[in-house]
Amino acid sequence: MSSKSLAVIEAAVDEYKPSHLFALFSGGHDSLVSTHTAAQHPAFSGAVHINTGIGIEETREFVRETCREQGWPLLEYCAKEGAYERRCMRYGMPGGPVHHEMVYHVLKSEQIQRLVRDHKTHRYDRIALVTGVRHAESARRMRLHPIPVRRERTKVWVHPHLDWSGLDVSRYVDAQGLRRNPVVDKLHRSGECLCGALADPKELDEIGFWYPAVAQRIHDLEYACFKAGLPHRWGRDPSQPIDPNQPMLPMCDSCTLRWEQAA
Repeated sequence: MSSKSLAVIEAAVDEYKPSHLFALFSGGHDSLVSTHTAAQHPAFSGAVHINTGIGIEETREFVRETCREQGWPLLEYCAKEGAYERRCMRYGMPGGPVHHEMVYHVLKSEQIQRLVRDHKTHRYDRIALVTGVRHAESARRMRLHPIPVRRERTKVWVHPHLDWSGLDVSRYVDAQGLRRNPVVDKLHRSGECLCGALADPKELDEIGFWYPAVAQRIHDLEYACFKAGLPHRWGRDPSQPIDPNQPMLPMCDSCTLRWEQAA
């Protein structure tokens, strides 16, 4: 299956001739596999980690250590310091897909735009971005992501493992001798972004069990929002319906899936 995945990347490079081919490495195992696959292509420019400022530091360290071990160049793009807190103190704790789009823009999309501006070489240049998005578990994804390569202006989104299962990912990690992220093994998510917009509020208890300082930071922000008379609950409203036309946000793949499965 890895040869088919590499062929997807090769097809994107052949068609769009990007000046750079980056792999988006969140620290989750899906992105670990897609980054390892992308690194086998001659056009590979490096791994990119989006530091949202509201995540688990152990995952960031895992990304940095893995890139050092594998010899992958790493670019870490950080959201503006305090961006999440400022957003919460203006609008309240984000909950639900509408708020998720707003937070996604501030924490992740803006950093991708900076990446593109920093590396675009001419007006018609393309920047290829390899992700670990998979749609095997979701009928909605099958509708909204029918193809593995999609151009969005300058950006060329490449999803080489769309048809992989979770078992395929785990087997690849083991077969290649890749080190697993202990945060994923504990929380079943990378934890690189804990904005909470699509999270089940109960997830905060699990985060608090393994990473109490992270959970306390969120609780402190909840209390600050409460005192300000703003929405103060971390996590989505479980009663919110899923909009079938809600756009797919490729850097929030795992959160979107959990939201769908919980509905």
